[in-house]
Amino acid sequence: METLTEPSIATEASSLLEEEMSDYERERGKQTPSKVHAATQTNVLDALARYKKQYRRLTEISLRLDGEKFVPDIALYAAHASDWHENESEMTLPPLLCIEVVSPTQSIDEMKEKADKYFAAGVRSVWLVLPALAGVMVLHANTKARFFSEGELLDNELGIGIPVDEVFE
Repeated sequence: METLTEPSIATEASSLLEEEMSDYERERGKQTPSKVHAATQTNVLDALARYKKQYRRLTEISLRLDGEKFVPDIALYAAHASDWHENESEMTLPPLLCIEVVSPTQSIDEMKEKADKYFAAGVRSVWLVLPALAGVMVLHANTKARFFSEGELLDNELGIGIPVDEVFE
């Protein structure tokens, strides 16, 4: 009879979790969005619409930055004309802003680590939208995070702001 060692138990557990994951979760490295996640993401997009002449908002775009793959919930680029004949499946130019709607299974430490990778790749600003707290954490490289739960969310790095209540209405 085979004795299970800790590594084999961990391998089995990892295999079981992998089998239970959807294609979406495997591809993007995060859980399938819930209704709250989808509504929050839509609200952020709507709130950012006031900047559509300055910035292009892209959702769930695949990024390849510093050799690593990312799929932020929302990426903000400088406004540019779309070339409808050129359809990139993976962007290599870092966005100015990455916005992540944090799910209940994601930790702040995990998201901060992801933000640090974004910054190392050239992203200027990261927003962590926290539906459970009805707030948004604005992060910039090498500065203290700012948390907004009411009033106007201000991102001084990009010179933009949105009312927090629009995100969680």
